[in-house]
Amino acid sequence: MIKIGIFGGAFNPIHNGHINMVKEAFADLKLQKMLIIPTCKSPHKDTALLPFEDRAEMCRLAFADLIEEGKFEISDIEQEMGGTSYTILTVRELKKRYPADAVFYLIIGGDMLFYFDKWYRYEALLGECKVVAAAREPSEYSDMVEYAAEMGRIKVLNLNVTELSSTEVRNKIKNGESIDGLVPPVVADYIKEHKLYV
Repeated sequence: MIKIGIFGGAFNPIHNGHINMVKEAFADLKLQKMLIIPTCKSPHKDTALLPFEDRAEMCRLAFADLIEEGKFEISDIEQEMGGTSYTILTVRELKKRYPADAVFYLIIGGDMLFYFDKWYRYEALLGECKVVAAAREPSEYSDMVEYAAEMGRIKVLNLNVTELSSTEVRNKIKNGESIDGLVPPVVADYIKEHKLYV
């Protein structure tokens, strides 16, 4: 049996909150592999997304050491599939590509958990993979446990969270403020070099 994590998102841009959460979840769940999946076209986000290639490249830079070790992989599966990125369809496609004994763990943030029941075919999704939610703010944890208990079949991780959002990072860039400490230096350099979010 191989335990594979799935961490999807717009990653517009990827930031230290995402990175810390997914690294801790990887260790906590004792996973063998983590797939980082930038969305191609998100059903939830209205924000204008950067091109897929830029967002995927920032993810590659952020996890370069773990990719080299073979633990993490940046997957372009949702770009290959095209259309709106619905998680259930992505998980089903992944199941075709990996051994039959692979167990998939879908990792989501607290913000996503609270409207998980609005996700496209969420009940089917709960049957296809293990859903694991991680708080984005310390204050969310007890509410998340309560909500997950009502939903059933969702595990809540109590991780050391970094409160941060991509919107916050984009706004700082627009305002000409420093993003030191919010994203890895290599990601900050990429944003600067390509004049993104200005």
